[in-house]
Amino acid sequence: MRRGRSAARPHGDHANVYHAARLLGTVASKRAALVTGAGRGIGKATAELFAADDDYDVVACLDVDDVAHEVADDIEGGVGYQVDVSDHDAVREVVEDVEADADLVAVVNNAGITEYYWIEDLEPESWDRLLDVNLKGYYNVARWATPKMYRRGEGYVVNVSSGAGTKGSISGGVHYSASKAGIVGLTYGLAKQLSPHVNVNCVVPGAVKTTIGQRDGQEGLFTEEGAEKARRMTPLQRAGEPAELGSVIHFLCTPGASYVTGSLVDVDGGSHLGATQEYLMPEKSLKPDVDEA
Repeated sequence: MRRGRSAARPHGDHANVYHAARLLGTVASKRAALVTGAGRGIGKATAELFAADDDYDVVACLDVDDVAHEVADDIEGGVGYQVDVSDHDAVREVVEDVEADADLVAVVNNAGITEYYWIEDLEPESWDRLLDVNLKGYYNVARWATPKMYRRGEGYVVNVSSGAGTKGSISGGVHYSASKAGIVGLTYGLAKQLSPHVNVNCVVPGAVKTTIGQRDGQEGLFTEEGAEKARRMTPLQRAGEPAELGSVIHFLCTPGASYVTGSLVDVDGGSHLGATQEYLMPEKSLKPDVDEA
C-alpha cells in the first residue's frame, strides 16, 4: 500500500533539530536516496556511501544494465532498477515506486555515456542519443523527483558533470561536451527554481578510474599513454578514485552542506588549474625531491 505524503520537514537552520529527532526515534518516515549510473564507478561508490549513512534507509540504484540489482543486493537498504534514464515514463515509475516506501531526500544524477566523433561524421542520431541520456536523463529525474522534495521542504540534488562541460573534451565528441555543459546550466536553473527548500549542486570530476566508455569492447576514454599524460598534467599527479568523488557527492547531500547550493565543485586533483610546471617545463622546477617510503 502506498503511503500518503508525510509532514514537511525542517530545513536550513532547523535541519539539526530534525536530525536529532530522527536519532531519538520520533521521526517515523523512511528516507531514500536515488543514484543513477549506480552499476559501476562513481555511481556505485556513491550508493555504497549512502547505504553506510544511518540517515538514509533506502538507496535506489538505477542503471541501464542489470548490474543495478547486483549493487543493490550488496548494500544495506539497496533497491535495484534496470532502467534507461532517457525513458521519461520509466523514470516516473521508478520515482513513484521509491516514494511508495520512503520519502526521496537525495538524488544523484550520474548516468552518462561518451563517444568520439569528428564533427563532420557526427550524425543527428548520435547527437540525439547521447543528449537523451546525458542531459535529458537528468531532466527526467529532476522533473519527477524534485517537486516532491520541494513540497516537503527538504531535498538534495547533485548533478555529475565533467571538465568537458567547462573546458571542452579531449576524449569525447562535441556532443559530449555540449551535454556536460548543459548539466551545468541545468544545475544553476534548478538551484534558483527550487530554492530555498532543495539544495542543488554540481560535481565536476577530472580523470577518474571509471569504466565509462568501456562497454561493448571499447577501450574507454584513454589509452594507457593518454592516461599517463593526463596524470602528469594533474597537480596531484594521479587519477581519482571513484570513492573520492562519492565522498564529495554524499557530503553535498548532508546537513553539513546545508548552505551550499548552485555551486560547481571541482573534484579533479587540480586539473582545472591547467598543466603543471613539471609537465610543461620540468627543467625549470625548483621543487625539492621527496623521499618516497
